[in-house]
Amino acid sequence: MAGFVARWLSDALRLGLPLVLALAAMQVPALAHGYAAALLQIVEDARRDIEQRKAAARRFYRGAGDADEAVIAALRAVEPANAEALAASVERADALRAAHDRIEGASPLLRPVAAFLDAAENPRGDKWAVLRTALDTHAAQVVLSAAAAVYGLVGLVLGSLVAEVLVSAFGAVFASRRRNRDARLAR
Repeated sequence: MAGFVARWLSDALRLGLPLVLALAAMQVPALAHGYAAALLQIVEDARRDIEQRKAAARRFYRGAGDADEAVIAALRAVEPANAEALAASVERADALRAAHDRIEGASPLLRPVAAFLDAAENPRGDKWAVLRTALDTHAAQVVLSAAAAVYGLVGLVLGSLVAEVLVSAFGAVFASRRRNRDARLAR
């Protein structure tokens, strides 16, 4: 009976783990898309805020032009703190826009890699917050695309390998325990 249960559990592990890892790997392209969409949304919100701040500066200071740099230069003479804050906002919005464009510019198969590398090279920590939000709001889905299929296949192969390693390791442990028990009984 114990042999039957052990074989059944090992077969279930060999079947279940690859399927679970395949489905989990198929989520990677959707997560990358969610990350890129969140970046774009933050950029658009930041640009709206910047444009409102520029309009207010133009109302009070007629010499401020339309370009970001012109408004910052006009503010720098009279309100250096506001000028620095506006310059930091423009820099952040430009960096997030560039990140979004890099991710969307990559091939669909490499977008998850580009998104991960982009989040990893973040010196200020802004993008980790975006990634955390994308993970928190992600709803598991199976999108049938070439990228999802490739990632699913990789997950399936990796899951099969991990399942075989686990079954072999447990088999070796139980075989050595059985040999030790049989050796003690033989004495």
